[in-house]
Amino acid sequence: MRDERADVQGLTDLELYVYDAVASADTGGRALGETDITEIAAETGRGEDEVRRALEHLVELNHLRSRSAGYTLGPHDWAP
Repeated sequence: MRDERADVQGLTDLELYVYDAVASADTGGRALGETDITEIAAETGRGEDEVRRALEHLVELNHLRSRSAGYTLGPHDWAP
């Protein structure tokens, strides 16, 4: 896996919100799963498909990893 990530300045507001939600789950020792996607969609007023697209885009940019249990952080240079 590559360790390089795309610049966060290019992320949308939704992608930043989703990344923060994954970071909160990940530092709490769990992956962001289906229930969380539903909650994020409700909190942001966006559809679940749009939240899933944001998650997949963050995976493509190497900010997140997709695991069987859900989404976790990709490589980062800050301490939890």
